[in-house]
Amino acid sequence: MKGRYAATLAFAALCAGAALMFGFNEWSDFRFWSKTGGETQSGPGTEILVMRTAGGLLEVSTIRAREQFDKSFVYSVLGQEVGKTVAHIRVPATYRYHIELAPTWEVLRIGEVFKVITPPVKPSLPVAVDLAKMEKDVGGTWFLVPFNEVDDLNALEREITRKLAEKAASPAYLQLQREHARKTVTEFVEKWLVTQQAWKAAENPRIEVVFGE
Repeated sequence: MKGRYAATLAFAALCAGAALMFGFNEWSDFRFWSKTGGETQSGPGTEILVMRTAGGLLEVSTIRAREQFDKSFVYSVLGQEVGKTVAHIRVPATYRYHIELAPTWEVLRIGEVFKVITPPVKPSLPVAVDLAKMEKDVGGTWFLVPFNEVDDLNALEREITRKLAEKAASPAYLQLQREHARKTVTEFVEKWLVTQQAWKAAENPRIEVVFGE
């Protein structure tokens, strides 16, 4: 009898626990208020400056990457450290690289090889980011986060444009896109080289692309 009573009590406790858990989950999603956003509006731009690209640019490559940026903040009271926070921002970035068309492109023929020396490959700035997919969060000392989250994220976000530009011009990223840029330039050069008599005179013409510094 006692065993049946204990089993019944355990079952009732299990049901009560499940009901409480369900109620908690439902309550956690409950909101006393709601809001509906209207359509985003944008009026005419201000301080508009339109400039021409002298000579034009040849876009030669693209890199897409999901970048993460972190910035830590240490908080002190009367010179004594009381904790710290760390802001994180993750955002998809698109790096584009180009070569200027205005400077002289040198073409040297060495036998059947046409060596093309171009101006240097440069990143197109600012680096494009997909703001719709930006993710932000702040971690750290629990009592500091609620009061400093917005300011910490704003401080980090103001640095992202500069950090992306540094990455775009870094040796690692320039090297990453180099061979793709070389293929683009080869295709571009071939279109106007085939009209030259020197190209027609070569039995097995080949193009070798060298990027200037």
